[in-house]
This record gives sequence, C-alpha cells and structure tokens, in this order.
Amino acid sequence: MRPFTVAGRSAPRLALVLFVVMSWGFRAAVEGLSLRELVRSPYAYLDLLNAVLFVYLAVALHLLRLGRLRNLSALRPALDVDEDRFASLVAEVVEVPPRRLLSGGMVGALLLGLGPVLDPGFWGEQPPPLLSLDMLFLGLRSAAIGWLVGHVVVTEAHGVAAYRRLGAEELRVDLLDPTPHMPIARAGLRSALTWVLASSLVSLFWLCPAAARTNSFVIAGVLALVLVAFFVSLAGVHANIRSAKRRALDDLAQAIRERSHATLRGVPSGDGPSLADLIALHGLIERSREWPLDAPAAARGAMIGLVALGSWGGAALVELLMERAFGS
Repeated sequence: MRPFTVAGRSAPRLALVLFVVMSWGFRAAVEGLSLRELVRSPYAYLDLLNAVLFVYLAVALHLLRLGRLRNLSALRPALDVDEDRFASLVAEVVEVPPRRLLSGGMVGALLLGLGPVLDPGFWGEQPPPLLSLDMLFLGLRSAAIGWLVGHVVVTEAHGVAAYRRLGAEELRVDLLDPTPHMPIARAGLRSALTWVLASSLVSLFWLCPAAARTNSFVIAGVLALVLVAFFVSLAGVHANIRSAKRRALDDLAQAIRERSHATLRGVPSGDGPSLADLIALHGLIERSREWPLDAPAAARGAMIGLVALGSWGGAALVELLMERAFGS
C-alpha cells in the first residue's frame, strides 16, 4: 500500500492486521510467549496502538487529498481562471513533488527511528543493547511510522503554501459576501483536526510503558504547528481581502469627496449613488471581515481545541492515577 493512496476499505484493515501480526509474531519468536501471554502483555496495547497510528496516517493522507479536491471545486466560482488554469491549480495544490515526499519520508524515518536509541525514557528501564533484536525491531517499526509522518508533514506543508498562494493571487474577493472564501478555512480546519487526532493517538502512549517525554514534546509541537499552519494557509486570502478593502475604501472616499463637493454646489446626483448611499457603503465595507472566518468556523475550531485538551488531559490524568495506584 502506497503511503499516500488508500484503495477502498480493505487496504487499511489489511495493514492494521499485518502490523499487529508482525509485532506480535516478533514478540512470540524472540520472547517465546504464547498467544494468551501476548494478549495479556502490557506491550500488546502498545503494539495495537502503533498499528492504529500507522493506518491512521495512511488513511489521513488519502482523506486530506480528497478534501482538497472538494475544497477546490467549491472555490471554483471565486477563481478568475479558465479551465486549463484551474486544472493546473488543482495539480499545484494536490500533487506533491515525489522528491519532497522521499526527502520528508527519509527525515521522518530517521528521527522517529532513532527514538528508541536516543531516548532512555522510551523503555521505562535500562535499554537493551544497540544491536539487540528488540532495539532493531522497535527502531525499524518507529522508522516505518516516521516515514508516513514525514509524508504527511510534507503534504500538509505543500498544501498550506499552495492555499496561501491561491488565496493571494487567484481568488476573486467579494467584500460584501465572504462565503466563497470559506473553503480555504474549512481546509485549514480539516488539517487541524487531522493533526489533533494524530496527537491524541500519541497521547495514549502515556498509558503504557513508553516515552512520556517524547510524547509530550510531539504533542506540544503539533499544537504549535497546527496553529501556525492554519493561519499561514489563510494569510494569502487575508492579504488579498485587505488589499481589496483598502482600494475600495480609497475609491469610496474619493467618491464621497466628489459627491460632497457636488452637493455643496447644488449639483444633483442624477442616476449615480447619493451621498448617503456612498457613506453607508463605506461603513459597510469598513466593517467587513478581513479573515475568511465566520461563526461556524470559529465553533469548529473551538471544538477541535476541546478535543485536543480533553484527550491530552485525560491521558495525563490516567497516567498520574496509575502511578499513584501502583507506585510506579
């Protein structure tokens, strides 16, 4: 299964089963455990959680790609481009250069693969020798997850930059109706939810013999990156709206001055807008939003934040209770 393609529902299920079977098979072969002992082992939970995280990342890549395609279709009426240029924009947003994916996968595999080696807290006790089967297996398994993490990071970074360019250069701004701009905000919220759920899965490692320090570092980093990436993806359309708003206000201010002078000279407005209409429109545009965010988007963002805080706080609380109960 390619890490950025999921065909139907069978591939994720197959990957989940194979990952668990591989992990339990290794423990059975090396430690000589029976199936009952494997299931009762505290590491069985860890093996299953690693499998869920692995499959989640692969599925998330696929769903994020589909989400971007839907967002681009929703943005189509607000884009001042022909069909050929629109097809090019879709490719720019959705398709990531293979070299970037390869580089991201290698960096992710290296960083996570070295986790069991460099972080003593990963084992909860004295780590095994560097070339032992336990160290090699867990290092390779962490590297496999890191490969997918690298792909997700590169894909998300590419999407954020592409949405920023699209919002700044290609989007037709409507100051009185921000609805056409909302798909960009929805794309950012979808990415934020994806990463928050991933970090929530990571927080569950606190319930088993794993590296709490590494988990806390990952979770804090994910939260910071999610916030930065969300607003960076909106920065392009924000700048576009501000520029259009400034031009519109300047034009209206000039029209108000001209209409005021004409009124003082007793010149009728004729078929043009009246002075009152120009002033009302100036106030309306001045109060218009500069970020493509509305109340539903803010509510979704708040819910995502609550999911993050709830999962992380719950995992930390359970860990504390377990330490007090068992004295570990």
